[in-house]
Amino acid sequence: MKIFVARNPTEAHIVCELLKTEQIACEVRGEGMFGLKGELPFGEDTDPFIWLLLPEQQLMAKAIIDAYQKQTERQYRDWQCPQCKEKNEGQFGACWQCGYQIGEP
Repeated sequence: MKIFVARNPTEAHIVCELLKTEQIACEVRGEGMFGLKGELPFGEDTDPFIWLLLPEQQLMAKAIIDAYQKQTERQYRDWQCPQCKEKNEGQFGACWQCGYQIGEP
């Protein structure tokens, strides 16, 4: 059963390994389709995903995935540049508009 859709193959493998460390049987599927983005429409059909091999482990797997998602949401919150007021995506440490870097005075 499909339990998690990742943004990219790296994230899929990170989540899969988190689950495996808790003895949850899973595997990454669909990562070959990721390279075809642009040739195929964007969406869950072209994103890599985690396939849960034992459906009875679903509740435990969901709890681990939820904790992972909460952690990454806090890490990558969008932010507004204090200099030019441009909105920036959370994964960027510098403003794309003016070059201001997080942590500068």
